[in-house]
Amino acid sequence: MKVKLSDAWLRAMTPPTEGRVEVRDMGCPGLVLRLTKGGAASWSARGVMPDGRHGRVTISTYPAVGLAEARKRATAMRAAVQGGADPLAEQRAKRAEGKARREAPTVEARWREWSALAARTAMKGRGWSDSHAERVAWTLDKVVAPAIGSRPLVETTRADWTALVAEMHKRGPAAAANFLRIVAAFTNHAEAAGWTPAPLLPRKASILAPSVAPRDRVLTDDDLARIWHGAEALSPKPRAFARLLIVTAARRGEAADIALGEVDREAGLWTLPAPRAKNRAAHAMPLCPLALGELAAVWPNDAADLDPSYRLLGRTRGSGLSGFSKIKAALDAASGVTGWDWHDLRRTARTGMSRLGVPREAAEAALNHISGRGGLVGTYDRHGYREEALGALRAWQEHVAGLRAEAGQR
Repeated sequence: MKVKLSDAWLRAMTPPTEGRVEVRDMGCPGLVLRLTKGGAASWSARGVMPDGRHGRVTISTYPAVGLAEARKRATAMRAAVQGGADPLAEQRAKRAEGKARREAPTVEARWREWSALAARTAMKGRGWSDSHAERVAWTLDKVVAPAIGSRPLVETTRADWTALVAEMHKRGPAAAANFLRIVAAFTNHAEAAGWTPAPLLPRKASILAPSVAPRDRVLTDDDLARIWHGAEALSPKPRAFARLLIVTAARRGEAADIALGEVDREAGLWTLPAPRAKNRAAHAMPLCPLALGELAAVWPNDAADLDPSYRLLGRTRGSGLSGFSKIKAALDAASGVTGWDWHDLRRTARTGMSRLGVPREAAEAALNHISGRGGLVGTYDRHGYREEALGALRAWQEHVAGLRAEAGQR
């Protein structure tokens, strides 16, 4: 249909009952109005492209663009074609670019792809520990995804990532430094895998969030005894958690998630499985009578019917313990000892073993450390130091038992 379009004609037009209709404007060569039965109207310009092909280039919709503006754009497009431009090819390229952008993997998709691979292959094939995998997942879910997770990774900039590091500084220097280590691992992998054309963090990214100096607090014997007795003010599960940390030198997360199947009460042994250990190496710890007494107080009556993965210390049945800050505050108030953190108990145990004359290799093995056994030493010395570690922890537990007894006699 050919019509010399006017604003009055456009206002009066009605949609076709079926399909669509195209109206060629006799007032502007090449300008076409397409109207569908649903009432949607759009402008396009028809013409012969530089390669001789007939083509149609969409201009806009009506009434967003009126008749006068549509004619102006159609005329400009014809002039551009006569000058050698190919607006049809340009439009197709723009659509292809938009499609590629929409289909490009997002930050969240690439992060999950990386974490699935690294969780298996990190640590020289041993993979991530469960606790580290949880930290990586938390970093994505709580920090990265809300800010830039839905954006294509290739479109993110260095400024996007450094802004997240700056935001984490609000949580403290240690939080920022830990966040940066995880993000750097991801962005390094992204560059190496060809997911990004250039690094997303500066070469010296550590200056954005320098590592915090390690703590050096070692509790005195008197401090330790007061904390032990202060734990009496806690309910059974937090109390068991605090006292297990003291006698086993375990990490906070390891004790918080202690599971039914890891404990052999008859043998007096707690075996931490490899997936839960930081270095992905299984670790056995003796359970002295003090520790067994704490576990007995939280042991479920229906233990025989429960899955071995059932966790013993959480508020919700079968879950792991949480709320560490509140537990610590209550313990500080009850013991009168302040200025320490949970990891200081682990350092105190290691220092105490040296004071008790425990050989270095045995004391390190007691903490499930593999320091000093890397390189050629680790390659050729395959001794696991299991018995030495058990002996070191037993010596420490006897010391703690003595402190407890002495404090009780005061």
